[in-house]
Amino acid sequence: MIAETRSANRGAASLRSDFEQVWRGTPDKGLFFGLLAAWVVLFHFLGNSTFGYTKTGSLFGWLSYCYKATADDEHGFLIPFVVLGLFWWKREQLLSAPKRHWWPGLLLLAFGLLLHATGFMVQQPRVSTIAFFIGLYGLTGLTWGPQWLRASFFPFFLFIFCLPLSAVAETVTFPLRLLATRITSTICHVVLGINVIQDGTRIFDANGAYQYEVAAACSGIRSLTAIFALTTIYGFTTFKSLWRTLLVIASAFPLAVAANVLRLTSIIVASEVFNPAAGKLVHESGWISLLPYVPAIIGMLFLGHWLRENRLPRQTAQASVMSAPAHPL
Repeated sequence: MIAETRSANRGAASLRSDFEQVWRGTPDKGLFFGLLAAWVVLFHFLGNSTFGYTKTGSLFGWLSYCYKATADDEHGFLIPFVVLGLFWWKREQLLSAPKRHWWPGLLLLAFGLLLHATGFMVQQPRVSTIAFFIGLYGLTGLTWGPQWLRASFFPFFLFIFCLPLSAVAETVTFPLRLLATRITSTICHVVLGINVIQDGTRIFDANGAYQYEVAAACSGIRSLTAIFALTTIYGFTTFKSLWRTLLVIASAFPLAVAANVLRLTSIIVASEVFNPAAGKLVHESGWISLLPYVPAIIGMLFLGHWLRENRLPRQTAQASVMSAPAHPL
């Protein structure tokens, strides 16, 4: 117990020491936080022009309302903490980046302001949300320069997940739901020999014993957002080349479909082997609903391994050529 207490004290002291080092090594903090306060005040009082759902002029109040309205968007509360954690993870790179006032950062700030004005006039708070983060990114560039912008692009990119999209994502989620339903129906017929009927995004037993509607929450924005966030973090933290990073991020779409096909198939198999109550249990169980993410994560890691393996043989071959002894002709 004493050893654990001492270890915890050492860990707290080390964390405090690291924080003090970061704080001392970051110049112009007063300038940045002053500009940040003004930027936040603008969006707090003049950030939202829509009052049909929530009576507040604050963009942050509108975002809070959206996050609380549906479970599909509640991850927005967590994203700022994830971004701060990644900033802390990259602190050495950020500290070593040359820092200077960089006036072209005003262009990003002006673009964010113009974008917000457009979103405010057309009553689109989602546009203003993007504008807020673009302006925030511009403020960091204005204060600390282009090297800081390049080093901090990845954490800032994750702010895209602060956008509440569940209310406008039907154009994306419906094709995914339809595709997952078709694949599941095909697997049941061809591979498992289970006679089910597909009608759009519905799957039901030919005898009428059970019926399932593939809703957006089952095969739409929630799973896609979670897997998209995982592939984004993994791609940026694992690879330096842009095309590899983008390929890993793009894999979120097929991985999300595969994860949902596995979940839908498991529900139908449980209903067929046992009874519809077992299928309902699989459908409603929070723990079982997490299992399809396992193959999605495995697929992401396999793709990352393949991309690394695809690169290493060429490096090894080049190293062998360079190290091979020269023979006289």
